[in-house]
Amino acid sequence: MAVHGPDLVGRRFSSQHTRLVTAEAISTFASAIEADPRFTPPTFLISFSVAAAEEFLPTIGFDWARVVHGDQRFVHHRDVRAGDELSYSSEIESYKNLAGNEFVSIRTDFISALDAENISSTWSTLVFRGEQS
Repeated sequence: MAVHGPDLVGRRFSSQHTRLVTAEAISTFASAIEADPRFTPPTFLISFSVAAAEEFLPTIGFDWARVVHGDQRFVHHRDVRAGDELSYSSEIESYKNLAGNEFVSIRTDFISALDAENISSTWSTLVFRGEQS
């Protein structure tokens, strides 16, 4: 049974926090995916976008124990670099219910906290599994 509905589309969340990109975080992420740690992998911001979703989705009743990652995509306006301090805001762009599972697509925009430069946008589709009968 669905807990939510399409009225979630358009809901926005802006964090009060910023995220500092460190060389250690880039290196750890790169090593985990067997990439060259001298460069920021294009998928690096997945860790930040998931953290953003974890911050706001429970406030509207989503249960993280039921989440499955569905899809991810990125649009980068420039490379993410160690030393970047990023602010971020998220918006639910789509919602659908299929066979009791809730599919929620979220866009997260990452902006430089220093000069308001748009750094990157990420899209995550999360699937919240329905209860098994």
